[in-house]
Amino acid sequence: MRDDDLEETRRGARPDDLASLRRLDAALVHSGFRMEGRTVREWIADFAQVRARWFDSSEAVGRVLEAGLGAVPALVDTLRTPRLDVPPKADASVRAQCIETLGRLEPLPTCAVPALLEALRLPSARVRWMALTVLIRMRPRATAAALRALLPCLQDKHDARLRSLAAQALAVVDGPLPDVVRSVALTRLEDSDPHARRNALQLLGRFPGDAEVVTALEEQSILDDANRLEALRILATLEPVRAIPLLLELARKAAENRPEDARLGQRDAFFVLLSRREEGLRALLTLGRLGVRGLPAIPGLLELTALSLLAPYVDAAIDDIARDVLRRRAPALAPGQVQDPRVTALLRALPPPREPSEAPAKSVAHWAAGLRELGPELTVRVALAAARRVLGLWEYQQPSNDGARRAVMAMDRWVCQPSEDHVRSARHHGNIIPSQMSSPDAFSAAWSVTYATLCLPSEEPASSQQALLEESEGGALASCVYAASRALSRESVITWALGGSQESPTPLQPHQATRELRQAILDEVLPWALGTWDPVKDTVRLADALRARDGKALPTS
Repeated sequence: MRDDDLEETRRGARPDDLASLRRLDAALVHSGFRMEGRTVREWIADFAQVRARWFDSSEAVGRVLEAGLGAVPALVDTLRTPRLDVPPKADASVRAQCIETLGRLEPLPTCAVPALLEALRLPSARVRWMALTVLIRMRPRATAAALRALLPCLQDKHDARLRSLAAQALAVVDGPLPDVVRSVALTRLEDSDPHARRNALQLLGRFPGDAEVVTALEEQSILDDANRLEALRILATLEPVRAIPLLLELARKAAENRPEDARLGQRDAFFVLLSRREEGLRALLTLGRLGVRGLPAIPGLLELTALSLLAPYVDAAIDDIARDVLRRRAPALAPGQVQDPRVTALLRALPPPREPSEAPAKSVAHWAAGLRELGPELTVRVALAAARRVLGLWEYQQPSNDGARRAVMAMDRWVCQPSEDHVRSARHHGNIIPSQMSSPDAFSAAWSVTYATLCLPSEEPASSQQALLEESEGGALASCVYAASRALSRESVITWALGGSQESPTPLQPHQATRELRQAILDEVLPWALGTWDPVKDTVRLADALRARDGKALPTS
């Protein structure tokens, strides 16, 4: 087969069409395609030789990933084979590694969804868990076949993890869900496993306008201590007006000293107070995430400004609401009509990888590095936009450490009025050394904020960390953007982060993370470069005006 024929077959391969991938597979076989001298099927056969850890693959998985979408037919066929020619103890490992590989390919091969649904009937719990984890990433359509496969998992009487993952998978399927799913999800609110209850709450969020669901969410916020805030978060997406008073009350309780706390031992009292405070701080962050729908919360937030314990998250909630109000008012952008070098540079496409093994996050870092020559203000704004996009990944998981939020707010103030005081404040608060027991997304998000603060120009001598960064390509800006992209795909930066958190959202695929981060930067920086409005300065002005007016004359959307 000629090289151009093979490339044409590659271009015709579609991740949602198994037939096109079979043609690619046949073309690769005909061309003699090898990885380290072995075919895709030979590497898949090696899956039986090692028991890989959860999404921490063996060399064999890595080699199959090199084949890309061309490996999908062999993986699907292996997964569908009733009896594999391997020792019985290796059967589940081979199937699990096939599923893992399908879940790590880019773009995601959604044509494998039927095979993954069939895998939910296999006896291995590990295989079923892995299949559901990958289905959550693929977001299958809400077909009758998908519901027939997922609902029994949601109703399983023996495997709490299976129920939890099934609820999560149903919560992200594409398309409307029938009432039977709502009924089963309501019964899961009484599940003995808190994770299953939590994901059932997320599933119920798919039923807006349902009075029974709204009532159940309100009741769950009272009855389920482990998932109180999650119930209120879902309620806020469905009925903000009913959730806002409850969230504000939760925030008020964060600053309370209750008489019964004095009867606890010193250690127990500390953890009770810490838990209450973190719950209250997360409630404030949830109010901020409502954006313009959180406007009715402004008077209540202003009442909380006197409680220093809640700072700066009260201010953060007001800022986030103000930013969304302005964004919705903003005029449409017309960048094609402006011959500004900053606009031209911002709209430049992401560069291709410099080598096949280069991480996707490097492309957005290289793109950002090319913006530094256009001046310090553009550099700071790009870094600020990247850090702001991932800020919540850190602060929602580590609400007691408000340094990242304070650093970002100091950077906002620098943009409004550059000064050494703002630089020192941003770098002081942004000097976060996250624990390696943090979740990878929170870990990388914290580093993104740290690097963002080092983008601020200063008259003071550069620190050793900043000097080291400036020696690398792209300096602190490239490092900030790279860390933010890694955070969105739940990958560590610098060193491995070994922890986990139920507050972590579903990670994006690495290429998707780079695209989303670039868009977040454009959304915040391009309006300023075009002169239509300023997402930093205008937000600070509106937020300050809201605080000065004590909540009077609130803006409308």
